[in-house]
Amino acid sequence: MSDKGINDAMKIMADFDRGYYYAKQRNEASAGKNSLSEMLDLVEIFSEVDGYNAELAKGMAAYYAEQARMTRKK
Repeated sequence: MSDKGINDAMKIMADFDRGYYYAKQRNEASAGKNSLSEMLDLVEIFSEVDGYNAELAKGMAAYYAEQARMTRKK
């Protein structure tokens, strides 16, 4: 893989992580008041984002999907 490819991969990973932790902070700030259906709606919306912010949105979707799975287990 070329240096450009490695740099692009690192940027994508960083954007995904940023999205994940941003969603986590937002959810914790609201004291986790999102219902299961709201979380699933967010997963769907963030999963559909494409273009420049797609990886950021995928990180956010991953966080809300994880929270939805944990809510279902309760």
